[in-house]
Amino acid sequence: MTPAAPPASAPAAAPPRRAARRLAVLASALGAALALGVGAAPAALAHNTLIDSSPKNEAELDTAPEEVVLTFNADVGEGANAIVVTGPEGGDTYEDGEVAIEGAEASVPLRELDAAGEYTVAYRIVSADGHILEDDLTFTLTEEAVPEPSPSEEDPAAAPDGESADSPAEEPSASPEPADPLAAYGPVGAVVGGIAIVALIVILLVRLRRRPGPPDQGGR
Repeated sequence: MTPAAPPASAPAAAPPRRAARRLAVLASALGAALALGVGAAPAALAHNTLIDSSPKNEAELDTAPEEVVLTFNADVGEGANAIVVTGPEGGDTYEDGEVAIEGAEASVPLRELDAAGEYTVAYRIVSADGHILEDDLTFTLTEEAVPEPSPSEEDPAAAPDGESADSPAEEPSASPEPADPLAAYGPVGAVVGGIAIVALIVILLVRLRRRPGPPDQGGR
């Protein structure tokens, strides 16, 4: 009688071990990825983001602002912070002082805005983690927000006959005195003067005739 074959050994136990090993490797990889993600999160969250501004971005204003205030989601770091405001023509800048930092706010005072149109606010801010944040926003001033020019700033009106409005008026020249005093009275004065001269001559003649003659020498 043939002896019975021994029961087969259990080589089938190997597959469960391989599966457990794979699960351990996968868990380690997931743990490492999670650790990297958690470590990188604070750095990402430390980058500042603009959350508010005065004036608002793309605002249209009837009153000129006296300062620009930028508000961020985290405190602004110390360093090379800058806010530059340029006007519609470009070139000219309107900030009037240094940038002030107070917690999450950065601000700068402005001098008088003297032109209607679009203004650009460019800013450079140091984030809490030391990274630099650079961006810009705009706002527009209407004609109502711009002060009217003073009379001294307006162009002088053209004077008649092409004379400048600033040129002094010419004073009338004094008429020369006439050589003959009677000429100042015109023809009437000449007639009156002539009559006076004739009357004077007549009076002299009458007086001469009325004088008594010399006494008669023969009557003595």
